[in-house]
Amino acid sequence: MTQGFRFYSLVVIVHLVAVIPEAIAREGMNGNAPALGSVIHISVRENGRLLVPVAVNGKKECPFLFDTGATTTVVSERLARKMGVTAKSAARVHTFAGEVSLSVGLVETLSVGKDTIAGIEVLTGDLGRLFNLDPEIEGILGEDVLSRFNYLLDRRGRKLVIEEDGNLAAALSGTRVFFEKRGGKIYVPAAGGTLRLMLDSGNPYLVLYEDVATRLRLAMAHSGAESAVSSSIGRRAIRISRLPAMDIGDSLLRNVEVCLSARGSGRFEDGFLPLHFFESIYINNLENFLIVNPRRNR
Repeated sequence: MTQGFRFYSLVVIVHLVAVIPEAIAREGMNGNAPALGSVIHISVRENGRLLVPVAVNGKKECPFLFDTGATTTVVSERLARKMGVTAKSAARVHTFAGEVSLSVGLVETLSVGKDTIAGIEVLTGDLGRLFNLDPEIEGILGEDVLSRFNYLLDRRGRKLVIEEDGNLAAALSGTRVFFEKRGGKIYVPAAGGTLRLMLDSGNPYLVLYEDVATRLRLAMAHSGAESAVSSSIGRRAIRISRLPAMDIGDSLLRNVEVCLSARGSGRFEDGFLPLHFFESIYINNLENFLIVNPRRNR
């Protein structure tokens, strides 16, 4: 029996106009806590995906999917028309389920919290038809924007804190896991450094390529029937199994469901790591490290 799964993350590289972010306003994380950065309240869906309010061209904020697995920010065709964003070129987008062509347009400003980016190229498309996103989601916030900041993503507290002047890093403690950046993506070492997983907050499933499981002789539970990752873009076969344990920094994941899939041509990573396993995660894009479930210093 075939079961449908939804993967939304994008892999595409397009030229971006250089910009200088505006200053981030100070706001405490809670109560009388010292100022650590700009706090943005987010929504957490049952499937683990996160929605963050984003304003395009200075208009009313709209919910965007927070997606570290997307190289480039995407705006819905509906919002693009409303904001007067016109297509200037096209780009081929590679997703887990297949490849599709999307239009490229230029937005005057894109704002996340108090921080505004001017003159940024975005992709535009029908997010519902292409990526099975809910109708109220008007965009996908990708690494072309997220990589500009250091931030704390607090799923439990339902907030995104964008760092200012390095004060957030100084206020947090925990094991620093240094990651690699390639093609606008974050690749995190896991399982004692034997795995290299792409950090993908837009994907609710842990994915490992089948050759990795075979090569490392991972203690996988018996795989179930074949399922599929599908959308209007295409379809990709997967098998569902369980991984008894996997470490990321000082965090140990136990009895984790995993989707096994054949490795595509030219794929650099060993799989995809979602963020819903963690209550919070701190990402430092300046020094290329993260802290899983960081602790607040006294």
